[in-house]
This record gives sequence, structure tokens and C-alpha cells, in this order.
Amino acid sequence: MKTIQQLRESRKLTQKETAKLLDITKEYLSMIECGKRNPSDALKERLAKLYNVAISDIFLSLKETKRFKD
Repeated sequence: MKTIQQLRESRKLTQKETAKLLDITKEYLSMIECGKRNPSDALKERLAKLYNVAISDIFLSLKETKRFKD
């Protein structure tokens, strides 16, 4: 499983480009990627669609997030 940041980087997108596609700020995206913020369900759906993965692949693998590393 990849982190949100890894998914973004694999698509060769910057935070600024991704934030624009998602209609959020770059700062908010950064906080999501760092595990400091939990996005709304609607934003989770948009992220999953953008990266072409299931929502659970991104948000239910807590061991894969920076915030909850072992």
C-alpha cells in the first residue's frame, strides 16, 4: 500500500497541482499527507478517484501513514 504522498508522486503531481484539482489549499493537502488532518468523506472520495484507488486503500491502512508509523 502507498501513502497519499506516494500516490501523488507516482502520478508526477505537485502538491499545488493536486490541491488545485481537488479544490483545496496546498497547505491543507500537506496536512492530510502528514496525518495532521483527516479529510471529509467527500474529499476522501475525490482523492480515491483522482488516484484511481479504493478509499480503504488510502485511509484504512493506518500502519502506512506517517503519523502512525511503527
